[in-house]
Amino acid sequence: MPNNEFDVVIIGAGQAGLAVSYYLSRSRINHVIFEQGVIANAWRNERWDSFCLVTPNWSINLPGAVYEGDNPHGFMKRDEFVNYMEEWSKKFDAPVREGIKVTKVRKIQDHFLIETDQGSFSAIQVIVATATYQQPHVPCIFKKLDPKIDLLTAVEYRNPSKISEGGILVVGSGQSGCQIAEELNRSGRRTFLSVGHTGRLP
Repeated sequence: MPNNEFDVVIIGAGQAGLAVSYYLSRSRINHVIFEQGVIANAWRNERWDSFCLVTPNWSINLPGAVYEGDNPHGFMKRDEFVNYMEEWSKKFDAPVREGIKVTKVRKIQDHFLIETDQGSFSAIQVIVATATYQQPHVPCIFKKLDPKIDLLTAVEYRNPSKISEGGILVVGSGQSGCQIAEELNRSGRRTFLSVGHTGRLP
């Protein structure tokens, strides 16, 4: 089979894309993973320095990589989880091509044409594993803020030392908002957390 033709093309080398690749590899199905960044790119480059998972280590049940460490009730930090995924991908030699951005996918008769910034490829099946939160949502009302007020999304936040002086309002009380607000508060910053009306499971 030509090197630009595959049975399956997977877009995204996060845990979903790698999990699919694991099973395809076991079935000896010719496939490739296109990743615009690197393996675990979002975990590596779009999380703050102190980020940690909110699910305990014992619940990590990636195919072929069930957690076997000595801290089952702990919570992996960002860099630990990135390393975990990298080592997992090496175990089954995941066919990841990093630094390739998929720009368009078209169905042509009995196959798909995948256009990228590094040429075109053909596949019988395409699996999109790019997650659902690729772009931060910034409500329109924030466009009316005084330009002197710094506005950051969770993707851009790294640590308290990178935040300018003054009080801080964190909008959103999900995993990201709560972790960031807690870190800012513990660092001595005057921090407010804005929450919504939607209930959350404990």
